Amino acid sequence: MVVSDRPLQDLWIPPLLEGKTFDLTLAASSKKFLTGTTPTAGFNGADFWGPTLVFNQGDQVQVHFKNNLKEVTTVHWHGLHLPAATDGGPHQTIAPGATWSPTWKVDNQAATYWYHPHPHELTQKQLTLGAGGLIIIRDPVEAKLALPRTYGVDDLPLVLASRRFKSDQQFSYDGDNDKYGDYPLTNGTLDAQVKLPAQVVRLRLLNAENERGYILGLSDGRPFHLIATDGGLLEKPVALKRITLMVGERAEILVDLSGDQPGATLDLMAYNSNQPFGFPGGEPDSGGANGSLLNNGVFRVLRVNVGAPTARLVKAIPATLVTNRYPTEAEVTNRRTIKVADGRPFFNFDGKPFDMTRNDQVVKLGATEAWTVTNNNIFGHAFHIHDVQFKILARSDRAVAEWEQGWKDTAYLPKGASVTFVAKFADFASETDPFMYHCHMGNHEDGGMMGQFLVVKDPATLKRDASGAIRFRPKMAHPLTAKLLATAAGQANTQAPDFEWKEVDGRPTTLAKQAAGKPVLLYFIEKACPCSRDAAVYIDQLQAAFGPAVKVVGLINADGETAAAWKAATKAKFPVLADPDLAIAGAFKAERSATTFLVAPGGIIAKANPGYSAGTLQELAGLIARYARLPAPKLTFVGAPEKLTSGCPLKE
Repeated sequence: MVVSDRPLQDLWIPPLLEGKTFDLTLAASSKKFLTGTTPTAGFNGADFWGPTLVFNQGDQVQVHFKNNLKEVTTVHWHGLHLPAATDGGPHQTIAPGATWSPTWKVDNQAATYWYHPHPHELTQKQLTLGAGGLIIIRDPVEAKLALPRTYGVDDLPLVLASRRFKSDQQFSYDGDNDKYGDYPLTNGTLDAQVKLPAQVVRLRLLNAENERGYILGLSDGRPFHLIATDGGLLEKPVALKRITLMVGERAEILVDLSGDQPGATLDLMAYNSNQPFGFPGGEPDSGGANGSLLNNGVFRVLRVNVGAPTARLVKAIPATLVTNRYPTEAEVTNRRTIKVADGRPFFNFDGKPFDMTRNDQVVKLGATEAWTVTNNNIFGHAFHIHDVQFKILARSDRAVAEWEQGWKDTAYLPKGASVTFVAKFADFASETDPFMYHCHMGNHEDGGMMGQFLVVKDPATLKRDASGAIRFRPKMAHPLTAKLLATAAGQANTQAPDFEWKEVDGRPTTLAKQAAGKPVLLYFIEKACPCSRDAAVYIDQLQAAFGPAVKVVGLINADGETAAAWKAATKAKFPVLADPDLAIAGAFKAERSATTFLVAPGGIIAKANPGYSAGTLQELAGLIARYARLPAPKLTFVGAPEKLTSGCPLKE
């Protein structure tokens, strides 16, 4: 057993953030763990980790996330069912100083989820520094159960991790030998202790390690009851004495302390000794490149000091919990197999290292699929899929364990074994925004052990390149040229080219007719451009602020069907007109997406912008108010770039 003579420290309990609108800021920080100061990262002023977000099922939530790091990041909502464009994977990058403000309807069941960075090749580093936080989702079914839910008292968040320190007290995260820490951290607290009341308590467990797995149990051998896995409550509590928790997995357990006297102690332990090579992804001993002081050992994760019971105590373990409707083998409409490849120099799937521009799997919207993930190399992995919660059907090496019978989004993949799960891909179709599947061990995913999949209505309509691959247009900077700026400046106070279209009700109209009595805002869209989707949020904001006092019209370089699909995918409130041959764009000399033209009453171009920024959006708001003869509204364009930002080139 690994024994420490260091003094115990009180467990840090992350603060709660509740509501429908949330503000998160990720910034560099520092914290004293051992003898010196260690550079770290945290959310909202924390020196490690971040607040626990509480979402209510059915709410429309929005998170304003600001990146105050000196490098790019993302924030992924691990386990949540939401559109790929708001998922926070490697494609939704946030530049230093920028703000990202996704919004979505909370669809998941009550359970413990989490948020964390997901930038390709930087995930391991940023997670090691401490960037992450828990998410608790509540729903009406869970609320009726007699469960502990006083946060920080009898409902305790426990984030399990460990770290290795260099001689200068910095975290070690650069090399392959950094994946196993020497010092256990619970909620970022070294040698943590907590006082819990003498009653039934709820522990929300998350393995937020880089690679280490945990076999958890209580020091006196008493049983505990598992009530929830990654994505929801079980149908009834399961009594266990040990539970295996791999990287990214969560579990909620009930521990009965009602028979303990105040002043008694109990330890939550990691019983990780005598593990075979490859558990869960490296060498389980204290020496060698992957060695750690904690490897192949038994060590304490948390000291529990029993205190007096509270006034609102839970005295018993409930007999039943919820009724789950899992997809079944009989409902499977498609099967696929994914193989872990022992690539050189990195692991990957199906022999293909991760490529941000390449799609790897296509799933038909509404399909119920069975995925078999096979691992024939010598290391274990933690397989995680975005978008869905799944049900494990079978394992090749053993029966499905009692602790993985519920809803899952992450599954342990032992060496030389396979796992088969079933999931329903019910919604969130997109031909441009992929979801991810990957190993959740930070060094593995950074090294290229990731794949991408699209959920689409009709796979046959997807375009492929000469090699048969479906490609994405990567999000990239499009520098503004002097020519673009000069052209836009020269268009001010000139007559706007006229064009015609049909309104939603079928009535024909023209720009001249629309601009006869109100300002008209034209917004040019490139059909596959992420920039177009990003800026559309702010165009919608202008439309909402002024209502019928302004006519907003989007124009896309595509046919009518694609225009309708783009409008549906972005939930744009303004009409989107087809301009497949760029006739209208050419007449306005619009070369880039996210270009706007404000046409004043009378048909004169009041302002042309070859891109957008917080400043140009404010200017547009002021001009629209002036031409509409309305007071200027107080608008805040959260997340809009500070500098004028252009979109992708418009092409037929």
